[in-house]
Amino acid sequence: MKRTIFTLLLICVIGLAHAQSDFGAKDILLSDFETKTATMVDSLWTDSLKTTPITVPSGNVTIVDNPYMFDNVSAKAAHYVRPAGGYKSIYLRFNQNINLSQTPYLQVQVYPLTGKSPASTSVTVNLMNDKGEIINAGGSKAGLVQEEWGTVSVMLGKNKSSIKYNTIEIQINPDDSLSKLGGTEYLIDQIGFKAPSDGVALPATVFYEPFAIAYSAPWQAGTLTGQPLGKDGKPMGEFGKSTLFTSIKGFVSGIPFTYMNADTLALMHARLYSIPALYEGASGGGRVELNPDYPGSLISGPMDVKGYTNLDLSFGVGTQEWWAYNGEIANARPKVEISVDGGAFFELTSTSPFLLATGNFGNFDWGQPAEYQDQILTMVNYPITNEAGALITANTLNLRMSYKAGTKFWIDDMWLAGNYTPTGIATQKEDALAIYPNPATTSIVAKGALKVIVSDLNGRIVSQVINTEKVDVSSLANGVYMVKVQTESSVKNIKLIKK
Repeated sequence: MKRTIFTLLLICVIGLAHAQSDFGAKDILLSDFETKTATMVDSLWTDSLKTTPITVPSGNVTIVDNPYMFDNVSAKAAHYVRPAGGYKSIYLRFNQNINLSQTPYLQVQVYPLTGKSPASTSVTVNLMNDKGEIINAGGSKAGLVQEEWGTVSVMLGKNKSSIKYNTIEIQINPDDSLSKLGGTEYLIDQIGFKAPSDGVALPATVFYEPFAIAYSAPWQAGTLTGQPLGKDGKPMGEFGKSTLFTSIKGFVSGIPFTYMNADTLALMHARLYSIPALYEGASGGGRVELNPDYPGSLISGPMDVKGYTNLDLSFGVGTQEWWAYNGEIANARPKVEISVDGGAFFELTSTSPFLLATGNFGNFDWGQPAEYQDQILTMVNYPITNEAGALITANTLNLRMSYKAGTKFWIDDMWLAGNYTPTGIATQKEDALAIYPNPATTSIVAKGALKVIVSDLNGRIVSQVINTEKVDVSSLANGVYMVKVQTESSVKNIKLIKK
């Protein structure tokens, strides 16, 4: 009855006119099922090789009237009947470039229907790439009640923007006993990316490392080939060398990392689930421990920072001692060093009050100060400087991070970002939309490409690569082909001669 009264009042206010989306001029609406409708599918691919996408709309989704326009002003919504089983998802593909620094918040609204859903509903939203791999662990919201629109908002602005992000996964009540029986019903609406409330874009991302978005049970159990045995002869779960951690996609930023003790690969400790965080946009995936008992440094490969200024490195720091009277919790801090353009490493200084105060505490007979909680991640910042002060320009940076003081601690959500001004735009654009050599015999390079599609003159795709600039054409018959090169900002078709 309450819902009916509110709905009637709202209809009177809007004069029975069709309501519009609550997405503003700076936001990107993907679907409100009224002014803009996107196709939703039950799965992504027809084959295990993921070459043929499913385009047939889900039979579990229909478009209906919005019964409660008080929290959602769209007149229409998608009615979703969740099939039986655990961890069932519905997917939405989109074909639109998203600048995640400008529109960092992925939003989905869900309305559990009375009598057709659990009393409390949980929703998880993931951003995925064109192969159906989760790029960001996304975000979840629990406690959605029946007959009310609940908004799930995921902060994704730390991820580096790319056209490879083209799928949204919506997972409702993944492991609820009632939902697993099948037939529970929900409305879905207002799907898109939103700008910050103040309208100010986030810094441009150089790299974002959330550590191990995908869970690996063998790594956790210590059963992977190459994981060590403990003193008791049992497998050491969560431990291994960085090469092994890389093999399970533990590093997901695209920046190569190693964990070294001097010049030797050392054992690193990585846990594939997180702890609560005091900052927005926590990934909820894995984390890496810096521990004096397992000495070593987490070292990055070179990072291209041409065109960036006012660079800042941030990451979450948290202990897990399970003892509030341990004064070393507040003293825990890392040593963060950088190398500029291949030079010697030097240590950075944090501007975070959280770290500026560490190292000055003794025994906490009465427990930890409130700002130094155990079992929680706090964001800290390190402005990128050179040895003389502020870093004005650089071509490359290398990062090195290790344990410095206090008790052992975890790090997560490493984010390097700054102000970005492209340099040599015209030249870079032309280079990005060219292929060479042409004519070619074995391979071609499409500089700056995110996707390259090679087709014959009948339009049949004969080769396709994603997120790589080099394409093998050695197996193609001699002749003329069309090459479609897609960058972050442009698409161009180029004629290729294969000899």
